[in-house]
Amino acid sequence: MNYQDTLEYLYRLRLFGTKLGLENIEHLAVALGNPQNRLKFIHVAGTNGKGSVCAYLNSIYKKSGYKVGMFTSPHLVRFGERIQVNGKPIGDEHLIKLVATVRNTLPELPDQISPTFFEFLTGMALEYFADERCDIVIWETGMGGRLDATNIVTPECSIITNVSLDHQAWLGQTIEEITHEKAGIIKPHKPVITAATQSKVLEQIKKKSKECNAPLLQISDYSMPDNLVPGLIGSHQERNAMTAIKAVENLAIDFPVSAIDLFEGVKHTKLPGRFQKLQWRNREVFLDVAHNLAGYDALAANCHSTFENNPCDLIFASLDDKPWGEGIELLLPYCKSVHCVPA
Repeated sequence: MNYQDTLEYLYRLRLFGTKLGLENIEHLAVALGNPQNRLKFIHVAGTNGKGSVCAYLNSIYKKSGYKVGMFTSPHLVRFGERIQVNGKPIGDEHLIKLVATVRNTLPELPDQISPTFFEFLTGMALEYFADERCDIVIWETGMGGRLDATNIVTPECSIITNVSLDHQAWLGQTIEEITHEKAGIIKPHKPVITAATQSKVLEQIKKKSKECNAPLLQISDYSMPDNLVPGLIGSHQERNAMTAIKAVENLAIDFPVSAIDLFEGVKHTKLPGRFQKLQWRNREVFLDVAHNLAGYDALAANCHSTFENNPCDLIFASLDDKPWGEGIELLLPYCKSVHCVPA
């Protein structure tokens, strides 16, 4: 298969829909030789902030000289962005070979096992990072946590950035139900770090941590050093950066990082689509992937500080199942025009 054929094959796997549960990925991992057992992970869950925390961790460990794998979703431009080593997306030729490798294991699976799109990608990522002999892997959940395919791993540290309403059809209609799913990544005796502040969320996370005898650290107990400015824009990015910093500090025995490398890693973190500033036809353009109420709140705060005295033109796209109406309302005070376009 060529690159386009490979992408078409992967996207056809979406016909299997979304299936929460670990049975498929466990069988697929066995067929691949359980590559996850040769890797060290930091597992990151949460409604918002996952991508930013992953980016900070990736930047810090890369700056420190480690070989860092990172699995995130979705991609913005190229499919290979989902699977990266040291910030470099997997190349087209590697992607073709990797899909073939995982595809060749499918006949070994029981008849009732048909990996979904995301489960297949998870298997690909595990195989690639093991082949690359990554020192540490930054491992982002797809949706939820407890029954997410990424939860096949036992991480060195679990992170729950925050919890708000999103994906209710799959994760539950209440904050408590959604938190229960995300807290499912907490593993026995492994440290847990959370930036969540809501009492209902913290109650669930504390309960799960206690059940697992897992040390819990709350980011609300800490503040950013005065001389450290995160590389990503927005006041909420201080919270994301501190989450990454505390994870690094908790793993310092096995993965030591100097203070200089930590500061430089945080300072120079980059992530497309998070209030990303671009230049287009002599105009400043800000690109943001906000798609739920918590994300729109953060975007509105950035717009307040950036466009309060100089309103912008808003170009807005959204899927039907997202709270796009509320999102536009939050952004309207900072806009002189709004243009809705197909997603």
